[in-house]
Amino acid sequence: MKDVIIIGAGIAGLTAAHELHKEKLDFQLLEPSYRVGGVIETLELNGNLIEAGPHTFSSFSADVLGIVKDLGIQDELIEANPTAKKRYVCLNGNLMPVPANPQEFLKSELLTKDAKWTLLEEFVLPPVSREESVEDFISRRFGREVLKGLVQPYLNGVFAGDVKKLSANAVFPKLKELESKHKSVGLGLLLSSIENILKARKPLTLHSFKKGMEFLPNSIYEEVKNKVTLSVKDIEITRAKDFFIVTFKANNKTINYTTNSILFAIPANRMNEYGYLFPDEYLSDFKSIEYAPVATVTQLVDKSNIKTSLDGFGFLCTYEVQKKLLGTIWTSSIFPDRGKDDKAILTSFIGGAHFKKISELKEEEISNIVSRELADVLNISNPELLKTIYIRVYEHAIPQYNMGHLDTVKRIEKLMDTKYGVFFAGNYLRGISINDTVKSSKSAVGRIKDFLKTVIKEEALVK
Repeated sequence: MKDVIIIGAGIAGLTAAHELHKEKLDFQLLEPSYRVGGVIETLELNGNLIEAGPHTFSSFSADVLGIVKDLGIQDELIEANPTAKKRYVCLNGNLMPVPANPQEFLKSELLTKDAKWTLLEEFVLPPVSREESVEDFISRRFGREVLKGLVQPYLNGVFAGDVKKLSANAVFPKLKELESKHKSVGLGLLLSSIENILKARKPLTLHSFKKGMEFLPNSIYEEVKNKVTLSVKDIEITRAKDFFIVTFKANNKTINYTTNSILFAIPANRMNEYGYLFPDEYLSDFKSIEYAPVATVTQLVDKSNIKTSLDGFGFLCTYEVQKKLLGTIWTSSIFPDRGKDDKAILTSFIGGAHFKKISELKEEEISNIVSRELADVLNISNPELLKTIYIRVYEHAIPQYNMGHLDTVKRIEKLMDTKYGVFFAGNYLRGISINDTVKSSKSAVGRIKDFLKTVIKEEALVK
């Protein structure tokens, strides 16, 4: 009998496999696709290395770096071009740098003088303990201009969501904690900055791998591939008293496993396939988690045709009804060796909570919208100068941490702690970054280990 069957070989499932392998526990990972990595996918097109999903992870990603060290692949890490630290916001069609320090903030045109003065009031505002939407929380403490010029663009890049629906408690848990602890977010941030300086914390840097981000999941796969089955079909899971029977097809053969536990490392929207395994009230929690659709569009353009200096990571857009672009990463500026010298690689994102029909459009329509809007922002004389080389539409791209999300997560975690034998990991729980997803898998494996100890004790008593 297996200790665990893992469903899903994205970074969540692979991390769990890696951790279980370290603990010498018996598992099998099942993946319907022909490849591992999920949305982490690197492609080489006409000599250009491009990412279909995440482009980087940060030096603060301790859990990811821990896996890198475990695998011994530190030599494959690369750092982003130092200029990539610079970020821009597209406000009313103009690119404005995001302030990196207080001096730049005072000079920034992202906020009016009145808005900057209003920020001082944050230090004396009373805290609010109830759950709030991002719109309510940011507007209350910092004002509408901060919401539009800084927070909304940031969340376009992270969640592609709606600030009226996103929960500040789930999206900005640290800010809400600072408000509660110090009665002021600003004061809390100031004290945290001083603490980091005293601890000599190194500045944030961005990382990837020489062969792209997919090198990470592929490396984990190489470690555990004898415990991974790809291209599986017709997965069926049945409960047999105090264990599970898992049946599936692979290579035209029907295979059966018995297992003490199941780890679902798949998106919440796919949990409906296995909802019969646990009470209806828990299934409704998974159903309540919305997903925003997003399309990623990679384009090439001659550098000579761009009148704007691409001296940074890229830009994110403020919300404007007539605009659809969420933002653009200047891929070839972050990693200059990933494209040809005379070409700029630009990866744009479009869709989100305010443009859900993106998943209904044809690729040509998507390409035309991006080319038109991107040409305006980067002062490219003709949209046709942008050559689209890759488009991927994700109908269920990003889980939305809307109001009530933390309560939903607590109920899902309660289900994991009932000793029933079902566990969950993924970016729909407590963070959507790669590091947060890795952390969720490590947490799930910890719960699984505790559960298996109870199984061993019960088996011993029976004997």
